[in-house]
Amino acid sequence: MKRPSILLGATVLLAPTATLYAQELSKPPEPSHNPKTSPVLGYGIAFLLFSIIVALSLWPSKRSHTDL
Repeated sequence: MKRPSILLGATVLLAPTATLYAQELSKPPEPSHNPKTSPVLGYGIAFLLFSIIVALSLWPSKRSHTDL
């Protein structure tokens, strides 16, 4: 029964050092934002799809000849 406690103790002692070795000591890269397309195109497509979904949701369904 001594082996699991030794293994647990070693894990507890060495776990914080694993994150230190996993991280690089260099400076993180600066984010660069160079959009190739305008976001207006995406907003336009989203608005078009939203309009189609709303129009189809509000379109009356005629299930029989009595529905007018």
